[in-house]
Amino acid sequence: DCNLALLSAWRHERFDVVCLLVFRPEEADFKAHPLPLMEEQARCLGLPLHHIVLDKNCKSYKDEYVKGMTRLREDHGIEVIATGDMDLVGTMARNWIEECGEEAGIEAFLPLWKADRAECLETLRKERFTIIFSCVKSPWFDASWIGRQIDDASVNVMQDMANISIVVEGVAPSSETSIDKKYSYPVGTKPLDLGGERGEYHTMCLDGPLYLRRVEMDFKDPIELVEQRGQKEGERWWTISIL
Repeated sequence: DCNLALLSAWRHERFDVVCLLVFRPEEADFKAHPLPLMEEQARCLGLPLHHIVLDKNCKSYKDEYVKGMTRLREDHGIEVIATGDMDLVGTMARNWIEECGEEAGIEAFLPLWKADRAECLETLRKERFTIIFSCVKSPWFDASWIGRQIDDASVNVMQDMANISIVVEGVAPSSETSIDKKYSYPVGTKPLDLGGERGEYHTMCLDGPLYLRRVEMDFKDPIELVEQRGQKEGERWWTISIL
């Protein structure tokens, strides 16, 4: 989603894209989106990556976001921040970047807001992005999805997940499962959001229309995460691992 937003901003006549941004808590370990991979993405795009570090002892993350955005405006002349956000998250009543940006004097550009998820996946393939799964969660996925590309075959399986009927207990399909097979999931499981907006999966981009060269990194076997914040009982999470 971030790369689609970047492409939209790059092609928009109003904007001159000058940098990439990552907002991160101090000492945060980004497992789904490893920082070394982000840095290499920025180098392959030929753009600087600015880190907005949020004080780990802060009383208000919103205040930290506003302060960081204000510094971007004052120190770098940033007027607009593009984000790939598609929908509201959790209990939020408004888009977070838009809300914080208002106080900081920065406009939010939301080209994917309320976008059709299937159409976004189709655009990624039409534009020849190389996207891999960097974090997946059960019951929709298993470890075999880590490192797999978003392509016609994987999207077909995901479409099946998005159309599930919640009836009986069962297991998630592996990445090799036939798209014709009908799946069953634990009672109460919601259908997959094709955009992963409920955190079902995360991805990283290795190549695309704006990349000067492909991101080349060596990956290890997937890592299974346990006892993570927000991890529900019985859920299994896996992430990418870099050598």
